[in-house]
Amino acid sequence: MVGKHNGKHKPFPSEGAAHDENKDIDHVGKTIDDVVKLETHGTTVAERMAERVAIFTGSLLFVWLHVAWFAVWIVANIPRFGFRPFDPFPYTLLTMIVSLEAIFLSAFILISENRQARLADRRARVNLQIDMIAEREVTKLMELVMDIHKHLGIKRHDEVELTNMQKVTNIEHLSEAAQTVENK
Repeated sequence: MVGKHNGKHKPFPSEGAAHDENKDIDHVGKTIDDVVKLETHGTTVAERMAERVAIFTGSLLFVWLHVAWFAVWIVANIPRFGFRPFDPFPYTLLTMIVSLEAIFLSAFILISENRQARLADRRARVNLQIDMIAEREVTKLMELVMDIHKHLGIKRHDEVELTNMQKVTNIEHLSEAAQTVENK
């Protein structure tokens, strides 16, 4: 039931005293919940962790932390006053650490990209299903309007386009046509 709290998800904002301005929020909240469920369905802990790492590594904070880290490393390894650097120029240890970091970061980013690709495929399938349902509903509405016209005795011009719109859409034919266009 839309808007009722069943213990599985948070109650919608319009639960309780319903106000006129909030009467449609249950539908919006339900839609948002459905999208969140779609996007989080089947994600593993490793995928969520990889996503967080990918988000962080794509931030300016990550860049500035590395700038600071490299600057401190280089300054700490300048030979001065008899101090012997722990990683002298050309900074072999730093190079190894950064190379290992790059290996792990690329793995996290690939995991995140694979998850995003699966999510995009899932969204595309859901969109196709919704589009097909909507097409059937619109076709049925057109039939109902035509029945109303007939019942009221309203004459209409025979239009080829309107007649074609009332036919059931052949998904296989559309798929083949799209494939033909893509192959050109």
